[in-house]
Amino acid sequence: MLGVAAVVAQAQPVALDAYRQHLQHGVDVGAYSQVAAGWLDGGERQTWFFGHDTQPQLASTFEIGAATEIFTGLLLAQAAYEGKVRLQNPVRELLPKQLTLADPALGAITPQQLATHRAGLPALPPNLLPANIEDPYADYSTQNLYALLANYHRPEIASSEYSTLDAGLLGELLGRSYEKSYANLLDEKILKPLGLQHTGFDDDGLLVGHARGEVVPHWHFGALAGAAGLRSSVGDLLALLQQNLRPQDSPLRAALLLARQAQDEGAHNAGLGWNIVEVPDGEQSWPLLWRASRTAGFATFLGFRTDRQQALVLLGNSDADLTALGLAWLQQQTPPALPESPPPLTKPIAWDDYPGLYKLDGGAEFVVRSNAHGMNVQFRGQPAQMLRAVSDDAFTGESLALAFTRERAKVSGVIVDVGGVHVQARRLSEHAPAITRTPIQAPVAADLAGDYLLQGATLVRIRSGERTLALQMTARAPLRLQAFAPDRYTDAEGSCEVAFQRSSKGAVTGLILSLAGIDRTASRVVWTVPAIT
Repeated sequence: MLGVAAVVAQAQPVALDAYRQHLQHGVDVGAYSQVAAGWLDGGERQTWFFGHDTQPQLASTFEIGAATEIFTGLLLAQAAYEGKVRLQNPVRELLPKQLTLADPALGAITPQQLATHRAGLPALPPNLLPANIEDPYADYSTQNLYALLANYHRPEIASSEYSTLDAGLLGELLGRSYEKSYANLLDEKILKPLGLQHTGFDDDGLLVGHARGEVVPHWHFGALAGAAGLRSSVGDLLALLQQNLRPQDSPLRAALLLARQAQDEGAHNAGLGWNIVEVPDGEQSWPLLWRASRTAGFATFLGFRTDRQQALVLLGNSDADLTALGLAWLQQQTPPALPESPPPLTKPIAWDDYPGLYKLDGGAEFVVRSNAHGMNVQFRGQPAQMLRAVSDDAFTGESLALAFTRERAKVSGVIVDVGGVHVQARRLSEHAPAITRTPIQAPVAADLAGDYLLQGATLVRIRSGERTLALQMTARAPLRLQAFAPDRYTDAEGSCEVAFQRSSKGAVTGLILSLAGIDRTASRVVWTVPAIT
């Protein structure tokens, strides 16, 4: 019997053709839309382009989403090299002098923590209340960003998770340190020195994005552009990676070397914008640096390893994740299974087949409802999310997918897919549970309008009309509410109820938000908007 060492020694690397064939097959079966791939191996550079009717070109631009943080991290490294910013100094030194922080802990955050997602900021800005849910960050302004800093209190035990706030705030602070906008500073310090002519924030030459097989709007990131706002091409990104492989040939040598140094070692091994993983090669291990992203309609993977002088760019204009393929490619492992592409609809949707109360294996319950606009799903304690049909008995929402199962042609259960994890649920009833609320015709009290803060960094904004209220939660579309009792409101299908709370003197102090039978309490807050120049 061969020993482990002998087996490893005999293992053969996967041929380059296997990865190209994977991409071509993925396009052929509809798992991918269009893909641009770039490969550096020593002094050899190759590019491939895949698509059905049309293919991208070398200069075609894609949204690169969170891979923007590579550029923001490089800009931070250059600012540190030039003495404008110190990685471990508190950000209060970079904030506007006239900005007063409600929580001094926010001022103690460092640029290094922002770049490595160790700042303890929430995953989404609580005051992200988009005018257009299809482009949720577009109208998030610098004023919104400073209002957040002026009013937000970080939890005593702050989680360390990915947050668009981290690199978005970092980009704003770097711009301030040079008295320029982030976009102009990035162009001057990074894009032009590296010779990147097809990287920026406008939509010129930007391909159409796809999600769930449909065209989706482009995303823009407003004041958080440093987190995810860039568009770029395979040619530009290959040029960036080439200079990472041979930084001695780059005008940004010092910044490139600093950006790829591990700043936060351990399970979360990160550089300035880069993820770092140690990969074995014989008796040694070497760092593989990579970054991936998915926006509403695009996917990106960038990675390189200096031990082999190899680098890879994968850009797709659909939301099919490219991370597993990219990591396998750089480690010469077998390509992963293609993302599943559901078969097309073959018959009209019978919307009345699906509503009801369902229960996951493990205990969590959720409700499926149909209405004039289609169908939605709601877990207890969470807002409802609309569902879109993608195949017979298969639907997707903003954070999950549902595949309904039948017994003797009747819906009996559903398989819930959340982030690739599949859980079976059984149908408990054929009707969505609801409490009948009879609307009353009463004028809306003017003092109900305002902001309310739920535990968990979710802001609820109430806007009042003559007879109805509009309720909007962080990163969600507004929901219209109708009164059914004094200070009590519900939406048309009962997915959300609000009961306002008043003090003994009649002042509105908070609200109780009921979502599918789970009550959540929110306190009234008044967020000041600082005047920053």
